[in-house]
Amino acid sequence: MPLPLTRSLASALVVALALTVLSLDSAQAVPPWNEVEVQRAPDQTAPDQTAPETKAAAKSETKTETLADRYTLGTEGLPQVLSDADAALYREIFQLQERGKWKAADKLIARLGDRMLMGHVQFQRYMHPTAYRSRYKELKRWLDRYADHPGAKAVYDLAVKRRPKNYTWPRKPARHRSTYIQRSEATTYAKVPSKRLSRSKSRRARQIKWHVRRYAMRTRLTAAEQLLATRETKRLLHPAEIDEGYAEVAAAWYYYGKVSKAYALARAAAKRSGEHVPMAHWIAGLAAWRLDDLPAAAEHFEQLALSRNASGWNTSSGAYWAARTHLRLRQPEEMSRWLALAADAPMTFYGQLARRALGMETRFDFRPHRLTPEGAEILLNTRESRRALALMQAGQNRRAERELLRLRNWNVPEAVEALLSVAERAKLPSLSFKLASRLVDSGHAQPQGDKLEAALYPIPPWQPKGGFKVDRALIYALMRQESAFNPRAKSRDGARGLMQLLPSTAGFVARNYRRFRGHRRNQLFEPSLNMDLGQRYVAHLLSNDRVGDNLFRLTTAYNGGPGNLAKWQRRMKLDDDPLLFIESLPARETRLFIERVLSNFWIYRARLGQPSPSLDSAAAGDWPGYAALDGASQEIAHREQD
Repeated sequence: MPLPLTRSLASALVVALALTVLSLDSAQAVPPWNEVEVQRAPDQTAPDQTAPETKAAAKSETKTETLADRYTLGTEGLPQVLSDADAALYREIFQLQERGKWKAADKLIARLGDRMLMGHVQFQRYMHPTAYRSRYKELKRWLDRYADHPGAKAVYDLAVKRRPKNYTWPRKPARHRSTYIQRSEATTYAKVPSKRLSRSKSRRARQIKWHVRRYAMRTRLTAAEQLLATRETKRLLHPAEIDEGYAEVAAAWYYYGKVSKAYALARAAAKRSGEHVPMAHWIAGLAAWRLDDLPAAAEHFEQLALSRNASGWNTSSGAYWAARTHLRLRQPEEMSRWLALAADAPMTFYGQLARRALGMETRFDFRPHRLTPEGAEILLNTRESRRALALMQAGQNRRAERELLRLRNWNVPEAVEALLSVAERAKLPSLSFKLASRLVDSGHAQPQGDKLEAALYPIPPWQPKGGFKVDRALIYALMRQESAFNPRAKSRDGARGLMQLLPSTAGFVARNYRRFRGHRRNQLFEPSLNMDLGQRYVAHLLSNDRVGDNLFRLTTAYNGGPGNLAKWQRRMKLDDDPLLFIESLPARETRLFIERVLSNFWIYRARLGQPSPSLDSAAAGDWPGYAALDGASQEIAHREQD
């Protein structure tokens, strides 16, 4: 027989029922801007009553399960941290917000099950360049929640500008302590010694060095020499710093065509401070070669090759030119010795020439990196990499790159291997190249096997509109040097995209000078269009009478312009020595560009399974010619090293 309800018990049941209904309603009506991330936590259960021996057995059975085992793999073999439904929602949300469709995006945000990317969603909205003006409270709230995200510094700067009077200051971005080594600005020589000075005197010393460089760049070379000879300069600068200045002035005299003047300055600087200023040996060697003083040239090139304060690119240059000098001196044994030293740098321009001259086969290892269970575990245990994997699922690869570059695991080889594997599997050539090149430059953690060729020379996923008309090896070589495979790359001069095209150049190639003016110039960030216009410009240069199929002249014209190529050819008159032609070009950027692009070109020929007849020509002292080979080999090589 049921017991009668008391009034107090009935009231309690009514209240409990109402609270249950309210909790269910609130759970279903999630506001679109609720940024709580969904974490995959184990189920909460009642206190465990299992016998100790049973628990021990169960623990031993499940001990080998890793975090990576809880995630499925996507089509690229990467862990899927988002459900297919959430990945599709995020993809559409980012697309809608790019077009400023805020209300439509909010409707999709309300349907999300996992909100780990809401920091990126809000960042896109609040920092939209045209369609949204963010309020201070929004920016402050974003920093309170996402100060560890990429872009936090930009949000903070904007919040400071928009902070009303008497409002509390926004939270500062989290200090980022990645073990990732940032790449320096292509320093080719070690820093020279300096004096210990007070702050004011140090500032004045920097000003003097700045003026010397400025005078050298503007060919005010006598003024630069006079400044280096002053008492103040001698009092504030270390002797090696002064000789570094003289070496820069000597280089300017050399490229200006005053070879004897350059030799006198460079030889004196090298004699005093050659150990700290190897650049002085390089200029002295080139000048002595031009003056036909071959024994002196050999001595200076050898000193550069043996320098401990020069990069591999510069030591291989010195060694190769020392070999060339001994060849002219009819000293074959010495020539072979220095060629062998240059060949020790197989990824450099002169290293490749030396190996080909010696008949040495260079075998690259282009095998892809593996994503091991240990590497996957490391990735899935960090917030940055989980967000990066989620961003890749949502089609936001550039945002994913920024997350991965903030990881703290760069001193763990398994983590490096995993990152390189992620970049390759996700077809992120820019990230692959950045990761690998920084590792090479820094001497930091290497992936297992110490092989980085596949990441240093990635195969981009893009194609020109209408397909390749110029060999892929040449297009990839140019892209690697021009933009490091970053489709959004932009230079100070306004060049844009993968092949760094100026809007005026793009308009010329497209035969429509107005097509890329104003905001329309941003069309050049689109990979397939940029590559199409870039290869058409390359084809145009190859048809130029001054260029022809000559790869040295092609790269000179691509970087410096056809007009400068013609001017330099008239001024230098060095058609009988292709390598001396390169090393005598007055524009340092162009000299480096030629050597980097040709080195890239020959390595991409190897990666694509193609021969390099142009390398044979350059190693023989001839002008290297371009020959189309894509029709003969369309397969990417995956060569294994024995």
